[in-house]
Amino acid sequence: MGTFLVILSALGFSTLGIFGKLAFEAGFTRNQTLLWRFLFALPFLWLILLITRSLPKLGAREGRNSFLRAVALGMVGIGFEATLYFLTLKEVGAALTGIFLYLYPSFVALISHYFLKQKLSRSQWLCIALSLLGCVLTADLQNFGSSECKVTMLGLIYGVLTALWYAVYLLMGSRVSKNENPLTVSGGVTAGSFLIFAVLTGYEIFFSSAPSVSLKVPMSMSEWGAILGIALFSTVLPFTTLYAGMKRVGPTQTAILSTLEMVFTIILAALFLGEKLTVLQSFGAFLILLSVILIQRVTPAKR
Repeated sequence: MGTFLVILSALGFSTLGIFGKLAFEAGFTRNQTLLWRFLFALPFLWLILLITRSLPKLGAREGRNSFLRAVALGMVGIGFEATLYFLTLKEVGAALTGIFLYLYPSFVALISHYFLKQKLSRSQWLCIALSLLGCVLTADLQNFGSSECKVTMLGLIYGVLTALWYAVYLLMGSRVSKNENPLTVSGGVTAGSFLIFAVLTGYEIFFSSAPSVSLKVPMSMSEWGAILGIALFSTVLPFTTLYAGMKRVGPTQTAILSTLEMVFTIILAALFLGEKLTVLQSFGAFLILLSVILIQRVTPAKR
């Protein structure tokens, strides 16, 4: 059951690029897509908190401070990460965005080594080199700038920054969620994410220099499908099943199983968006996936 739940969470997260692309095609801006994502995810997630008795204890000072830290994590961590993710998605498509994201374990290792003073073994350095080589191959530098290349310089920068910031977010999140109920932290993170994108959407509508920017409300079936899909399948489902599965199988196995998200993203992008990778890019994706699996195996688990 634990393995099934983690795989289900990976499948849920992999739909983010698909529904995000559909939302863009329906005319939603980046900020408005993310606003609707967290607005509709929030009541469903908090209903789960109520059912599981995981609501934050706001009456107690420590409970209130813990919740506010989770809200801040959502505003800063998810706010930047989701923005960078969707910028990458717009440049290079769902499949390559999912691949670039999986550079994050190497960035976690590098940040831990240089800033948190954690020593890396030779095996860990090898994993970092594999992931970076995979990134170069996936970027298709041989055809860079040609009409055949699917990666722009801007897309490459956004992709690497997405993975880097996700690594920073995970390191911040590991401290915020320490000794806390993961579902309670998820509720605070979702609330913070909604707040930041409400502010950004408000700025976009009232203060942006772009002409005739207005709040787009989902009206048609296709628009509702994209927005509810990104809220329920890409947010509520993976947020809840990930932590439930992690409790059963542990963090190390969870991290390894979660790499299936990249595989699911590539498959879904090919099936629904018609995106395909070259042989060289596929090999680069394989190296990134291999590095993720190896770095989890050579890094001691911290329960």
